[in-house]
Formats: sequence, C-alpha cells, structure tokens
Amino acid sequence: MLTARSRLLTAFGLIVGLVLALAAPASADATAFWGYWQAGGSKWAFAQTGPASTHPKDGAVEGWRFARSSGDSGTPPRVAPVFATICGSTAATTGAKRVAVVIDYGAAADAPSGAAPPVAKSACAVVPQNATGSDVLAKVARTQADKSGLICAIDAFGTCAAASPGASSSAAPAAKKKSAGSTALSVGIGLLLVLAAGGSMMAVRRRANQ
Repeated sequence: MLTARSRLLTAFGLIVGLVLALAAPASADATAFWGYWQAGGSKWAFAQTGPASTHPKDGAVEGWRFARSSGDSGTPPRVAPVFATICGSTAATTGAKRVAVVIDYGAAADAPSGAAPPVAKSACAVVPQNATGSDVLAKVARTQADKSGLICAIDAFGTCAAASPGASSSAAPAAKKKSAGSTALSVGIGLLLVLAAGGSMMAVRRRANQ
C-alpha cells in the first residue's frame, strides 16, 4: 500500500507533467500565403523586396505561389522560370518591357477551406518601363491586397476573407493559444502550491503524533 508521502509524490509528478503539457505552445500548421519569387538563373529565388518596390527589367521572370512556408527555402512555383517559353512569341516594344509571370495556385492541401486550386498559369506582361512587380502581376491577373498592402488573393484565390482588419489571419489564434497556456500554467501552479501545503501539514501532524 502506498504511504501518504508516496501518494503525494505521485500526484506531484502528474501535476507537473500536466502543467508542462498545457503550458507548452501548441503546434499548428503554418498559414498559407502568396509568396513572391524571381528567377535566379534556371531556378526560383524568394524575392528580397516586395512587389510594390521591385522594378523588374525586360526579360525578367516573376513567380507567385500559394503555399505554407517550408523552412528557410520557402515553397517556389512548380513551373520552371524560362522567359523564352513564356514570352518568346511576344515582340519587344519601344518604351515597354516584357516580364514573364508564373502563377501557381498551390496544392490542394494548402488551399483555403472549401476551395480547389486552379491550374497554374503563365503569361507575358507587357508593361511600361517603370512598372513595379505589383503592376506586372495586375496586368495578367486580378489581385487583392490586405490593409497592410500584402497580396492576399490572386484571381479571387487566397485568404483575404479570413484575414482580420489590420492583422494577419494567424494573430487571433496565436493570442488565444497564449492565453490558454497562461491559464493552464496558473492553474497548475495553484495545484502545486495546494499539494505542497498539504504535504507540509501531513509532515507536521506525523511529527506531532510521534
């Protein structure tokens, strides 16, 4: 039969485990978003500046991919960035530039709830020489940006409807998880204090009865 001390230690261990499990941040799938890419030779490279401040040159290839982030490398479009394939039949025009654009709506697993990703498409945008990456995209697709200016939907495919005004769609869930973890931690600490106090009282009683 377990002694009072053994029962106390067992309960203490269970409470500690519960507190650690509840206080740890819950893991969740990253939120899918439209990533902005540029051709780096024959491969895609994640853009280092936003489309509104980027001025691609004639012959450039730009890409967009809707996906969850995959580590530091991201998730690039699945169509190769080959300018000749996309803009090869489009003649150069004085005062304008040609920019090849690839739009990859992503995998079904990354699509917003209830949506099916369209087939990826490529297009050749002929735009003024001072056009930005945003101008290029708007030339070949319908775009929608959130209040922070980030592209949240292309051709009505994306997460704009799920985004909260002035905040990313993941901000609210993160706050709730943090609050839940703090509450669990507070409750666990309270239980530990109760158990500790009970253990001390039991020890005093045993000494008094000896």
